[in-house]
Amino acid sequence: MKYFSYLLVMIMLVGLGSLFILKKPDGTPWLSFGNVAQQAQQKANTLFNEAKRNLDSAVQQTSTAADTSSDSDAIYKWQDANGNWVYSDKPNLQRNSQAHKLDPSKITIMAAEDTSILNELVAKKAHIDSQLKNPSALNPTDVKQLMMDAKNIQQLMDERTKRLDQAIGGN
Repeated sequence: MKYFSYLLVMIMLVGLGSLFILKKPDGTPWLSFGNVAQQAQQKANTLFNEAKRNLDSAVQQTSTAADTSSDSDAIYKWQDANGNWVYSDKPNLQRNSQAHKLDPSKITIMAAEDTSILNELVAKKAHIDSQLKNPSALNPTDVKQLMMDAKNIQQLMDERTKRLDQAIGGN
């Protein structure tokens, strides 16, 4: 097997070498070092020009993105179809968005709110669901507790919205 692969490599080298010696009907060799070098130079130039165009395009896109992101310290606010205020770092194209510039010196980073109340609500809902035999019959104490929890959540959301409005100096 070792000699067979050696023989195949030698045949390929002889075949390749013969292309530099054998001549075409017009008298020129099938391959020449000048032609190989010229084709390699052309390919290298083509690759270089393509890389340059790609780099120029990337630089242009980056500078365009930097120009459009100058409002990165802005917050947009609009009302959805239900009249609720929505806040985002991007304007809403379907609705009239109000842009509010933020002063970085006045931005306060707050810790995440405690979401344990949500876990408790999920546990209570699972408890209520497990107790329900007939969906139309509800335990009045569970309903009362559920309504109180909903009011508490609504109050938390109202306070958060008020703080956001105050933070951006909005309405």
